[in-house]
Amino acid sequence: MWNKPWKYREGIAISVGLLITGALLQVSIGPVEWFFLMWPANIIVLAILIVALGLFYALRSKVYLFRFMTQVEAAVPALAAASVLTIIMGLSRQVPEGRPAVDPIGLTRMLSFWPFVIIYLWNIVIVAEVGIHQLMHFRKRFIPSLISHLGLFIFVTCATLGSADMQRLKMYCEEGKPEWRGIDDVQEVHELPLAIELQKFTIDEYPPKLAIFDSKTGNVLPKDKPQNIIIEPDFTSDELMGWNITVEKYIEDAMPANMLKMMKGMPSQMMQMMRMDDLGMRINAGGFVEYKEKGAATAILIKAQKGSVVKKGWVSTGSYMFPMSSLKLDDNTEIAMSPREPLRYASDVNIYTKEGSAIQAHIEVNKPFSIGSWKIYQLDFNKEQGKWSSLSVYELVSDPWLPATYVGLYLLIIGAVLMFITAGRNKYKKKEEDKK
Repeated sequence: MWNKPWKYREGIAISVGLLITGALLQVSIGPVEWFFLMWPANIIVLAILIVALGLFYALRSKVYLFRFMTQVEAAVPALAAASVLTIIMGLSRQVPEGRPAVDPIGLTRMLSFWPFVIIYLWNIVIVAEVGIHQLMHFRKRFIPSLISHLGLFIFVTCATLGSADMQRLKMYCEEGKPEWRGIDDVQEVHELPLAIELQKFTIDEYPPKLAIFDSKTGNVLPKDKPQNIIIEPDFTSDELMGWNITVEKYIEDAMPANMLKMMKGMPSQMMQMMRMDDLGMRINAGGFVEYKEKGAATAILIKAQKGSVVKKGWVSTGSYMFPMSSLKLDDNTEIAMSPREPLRYASDVNIYTKEGSAIQAHIEVNKPFSIGSWKIYQLDFNKEQGKWSSLSVYELVSDPWLPATYVGLYLLIIGAVLMFITAGRNKYKKKEEDKK
């Protein structure tokens, strides 16, 4: 072993040695802390890495290890080790950056696991050295491979070194109140170069659903296979567990009539603080009327019939201002409306920058708004207030290295396509030569 030329056993030995070194570092000094590589430390490290790679190639005639880096016997074991660790990462639940691993080894925080980091660094060195070799001995047929190696180097290095500069914050915005502070995963507060003021929150909901519940447990029936009926705009009647359900009146935004009487002449500030849970179902006893203001909820007047038994009454999801309303069918069951699920929700906001700009924006789930290096995502809202929510939760993400990472990814794709094309072309040429 270690007699020149080196073969696969030497390549395996190097990879195993690097894994053991990583394990010793993991035990002795703990996981890799990437925040040390925040700007400008990461760009300095990248510059040092590029210079080192150039020196490795320049000294390959004097140091056999540097020459071995460009050989397949070094690349295959390194790639195999990286693949195994990547599979382990995919099979184990990873914790967010900044939180400790939940396992004693550190596999649930793989991106900070020393063996993983070192073996990937070894792979990147190999990829870079092969790319430099192909560039220095350029041939037209090297183009697909060269593009792939360059793309992989850019993608991995930029994604790794740039991770320390990435910020992911939550911002809680109340209607009409500009907010410029965000909270990270460890609940630290960060001041941002921009402020967000919520102007209007809107939500579209799925149609309401009616289901029969067990009065004692609150479970939807039948227990083994719960059933429900969806109240579409053209709904008239349907059957549910032997009951024929007919909608006699549908009010999208409704308020208990008794409650509305109580609210007349009441100051608006008191109305906002008002909760009627303590009154129980009595507040709903007088039925529902249309009400297009905050606190309203969907209410449906239904008739349930099974044989000669007829039940009639209002059902409603209730809101943060009044309790839900259900229709009792017998001693054990009642029909009620399930909480309506959001179909889409969005915010109309004003965004203010330190430069004095004021930008109007519409932020929707899966449709973020970009400003500078920041992307603003609609994340959540006040579930208790539902569609009347006066609070909107945003996720703000800044990743300055993301464009470079995308460049690497696109180069990888282009290189893969070119390799596929050239492989097919070479195969065709070989067949033609064999025919001759």
